[in-house]
Amino acid sequence: MTDTEQWWEDVPLENWQTTLEDPGWFVVAEAAIHPEIRDLAEQMPEFETRLYWGDMGDIHASISPYIMPLQSWAWFEEQVATQPHWGIAIQLDPRFHALPLSRQSDLAMRYFRAWTLVETPTQEQFLLRLSDWDVLGVLWQASDAVYQQHIQGPLRQIAYWEPEQPKAKVLRFQTPILEETTLPLPTPLTKAQYQALSIWASQQIYRQYQDHLQAHHSETQSWEQAQFDQYLYQHITQANQLGFTQPNDVVRYLSLTVVFGEQFTTQPWAEQILKSPDYQGTQSRMDRLFERGLDELDKESEQS
Repeated sequence: MTDTEQWWEDVPLENWQTTLEDPGWFVVAEAAIHPEIRDLAEQMPEFETRLYWGDMGDIHASISPYIMPLQSWAWFEEQVATQPHWGIAIQLDPRFHALPLSRQSDLAMRYFRAWTLVETPTQEQFLLRLSDWDVLGVLWQASDAVYQQHIQGPLRQIAYWEPEQPKAKVLRFQTPILEETTLPLPTPLTKAQYQALSIWASQQIYRQYQDHLQAHHSETQSWEQAQFDQYLYQHITQANQLGFTQPNDVVRYLSLTVVFGEQFTTQPWAEQILKSPDYQGTQSRMDRLFERGLDELDKESEQS
């Protein structure tokens, strides 16, 4: 992200630490990133801390974000913000600081739950991780002024800090307008918001595939980024058309295209497997295709 696109304010760490002494601060921490967060939250039985609710919350408690009052800088640094993408810190607007802490916690919980289950323009529902600073940024920048007020809700600011960094990233709001979202639930996303989130998610997946190929296929390390993006787009599309949609299947398909060439699917051994049932016993088509590919490599090695 370039400086012209920067949507947050960089605040020197010492200055930001001082603001944490003010009331109204909570952390929204990711148990999926840092499993000990769940244990930490359970040490606060006086608050409802788990963001995921009902059966969904019971089943996925180990990956739910948890909302907790920020205890102290030492607590935050040593037990919460211990690694990148740990979550975010939020501060309620001062007009809510006089409320009992339990009421403040409830307000923060209602706000985040409203932004957790969202609906696409085609009425499909999915879970949005607004507690991820990058996801928050994508949503914020894709929102018009009215939607930004809904994202702002009862908050004065949202912040993110990574270990060892000299500055915190802060999205500071001016005058909060909404105590809680007035949007219908599940919260509807605009076309622009959904498109921006979809593109961002695809980019994250692309980079994961790229990292894998560069780690396991040295010939790809010299590829220009534009070449890599085009290669990924073309062959991920092909993989999907052949029925390979799971990441573990797609990444193996990509490896096969690098090793055997882009037209490997026209080779007799590959064609035979691609025409076979999805499963034979416990092996999927990709399991069999990848295993046969390894056999072909062994044959080539023996012949050379």
